[in-house]
Amino acid sequence: MENTYDVAIIGSGIAGTMLGAILAKEGVSVVIIDAGTHPRFAVGESMVPESAVLLKILANRYAIPELAYPGELNSLIKHVGSSSAGIKLAFSFAWNGKHQEHNPLDVVSTPVIAPEAHLFRQDVDAYYLALAARLGATIKQQARIQDIEETADGMILNLGREQLSARYVVDAAGYRSPIADKYQLRQGAREMQARTRSIFTHMTGVKLYEEVIASTQASGSPTPLAQSTLHHMFKGGWLWIIPFNNHPHSTNPLCSIGLQLDIDEHGPAGDPEVEFKQFLDDHPSVARHFEGAARVREWTVAPRLNYTSRESVGDRYCLLGHAVGFVDPLFSRGLVNTFESIARVAPKILKAVQTDVWRKEDFLSYQDYSLEVVKVNDRLVANSFTAFDSFPLWNAWFRVWISGSYIGVLRFRKILSDYLKTGDNEALEQAFETATYAGHLSIESPYYEALFEAACTAMEAYRAGQQSEAQTIEVLQRLFEEQREHLPIDFADFSNRFISRASQEFADSLLKWANDAPGGLKARFDRGNAPVKFDFLDSYRYGDRLQLAAEADAALQAYRAR
Repeated sequence: MENTYDVAIIGSGIAGTMLGAILAKEGVSVVIIDAGTHPRFAVGESMVPESAVLLKILANRYAIPELAYPGELNSLIKHVGSSSAGIKLAFSFAWNGKHQEHNPLDVVSTPVIAPEAHLFRQDVDAYYLALAARLGATIKQQARIQDIEETADGMILNLGREQLSARYVVDAAGYRSPIADKYQLRQGAREMQARTRSIFTHMTGVKLYEEVIASTQASGSPTPLAQSTLHHMFKGGWLWIIPFNNHPHSTNPLCSIGLQLDIDEHGPAGDPEVEFKQFLDDHPSVARHFEGAARVREWTVAPRLNYTSRESVGDRYCLLGHAVGFVDPLFSRGLVNTFESIARVAPKILKAVQTDVWRKEDFLSYQDYSLEVVKVNDRLVANSFTAFDSFPLWNAWFRVWISGSYIGVLRFRKILSDYLKTGDNEALEQAFETATYAGHLSIESPYYEALFEAACTAMEAYRAGQQSEAQTIEVLQRLFEEQREHLPIDFADFSNRFISRASQEFADSLLKWANDAPGGLKARFDRGNAPVKFDFLDSYRYGDRLQLAAEADAALQAYRAR
């Protein structure tokens, strides 16, 4: 067998297989190596609007429509399988006091305009692996790297039973990155602000929020929390509930469960079964989700979630996705960052393959992005854990995240609109390369970034005991009032707990704001004279969304009747 490749990718998760598919499609000889095999559990099961748009950008740029299927619920069900996705119609947060019944008014939610998916990652990751293989990538599973040697011509990877050589290595192996270990890239890295740990598993028989806690009439939510990515928050932590069985087309009975805890608040990891039982004893409303539920796999225990690297590129390698760093699953930013990383690094690798010039300096803009995105997410998450102290504080703080997210997704949609109009690959690459705030939520807005900085400073002052909770909330509200015209929605109305609406009118209002583009964004949005378009992910117009929601409601009623 030929054991010499242009590019070797370590890790056959979603990052490595997507990049492998792209490189193989472009004629690059690529091998994907993994110490394990599929199927397997992976964190990062909730899509968000940014991730779906980035998938469409990649699919169109490299003429691989299959890349975008997991961003479209119907395509995911059709092409990957009916067990591969739950439906997500909102991002919801329910606050809980210790030893208290949950108040259904202590809920905030952001309904999404187009249905998104909860990804059953063992299916989705295996799907992308098969795609990479079909497009020409060589796959080596259950192949553990024993040693890596850098030479003048590339890298030699010793797998024990064989050796591979590659001109370049992309490490997408996550925390246990062999490249990070070889070059000791975790040493000397920036100190992380977030100090969190996690236990997570899959369960069956998990009951629904509307079934056992409160109806939509009681919470006021326009979307059932059972059809959302549900976050139960409490002081010093949060629990995710991500169902895969919450729509009529699903054949998957499972639900993903993950408990994240602040180490300083809750101490180091212990026995996960004991810890989860204690959490349920402390939060009686949340416990009702799990009456009669059963685990279908052992708990995965992560004693510390947060890590980063001092560098992410070298002359003959780069780190990708969670090999660079990780903060916390809160806000589901991991997939967004992974997909944007691929959009940024793939053109650089393709150019280097063509010229056979491999220089670290040619990848430094990717390094700047990859390290900055971990830094920004770290500060966002650390202050979010502080905001878990009370519902009023969270109701004020979560708007800092969602306002930046709205601006960011509109910028991605503009990039997609421009590319669909022009097909200019160089302009697409430059749209990422010239981002004003690479790795930040807004991507382009100086007004939002000033708000983010001031909001974080206020939260950090509260955490340090320098101001009260009431004063902190007042500061946050004043920031949103001052920046009202520079944000796509009026986030200063703290009585509005459900920020968005799944309606054509709401979608049109976002597009009007984006195309008028206040706050320093106009030049970016006007470039190429292509207005931002909202295509509802092509497959779901608003009426289809309502029909799907109605079908899902009927399925919930049938579920309760069983």
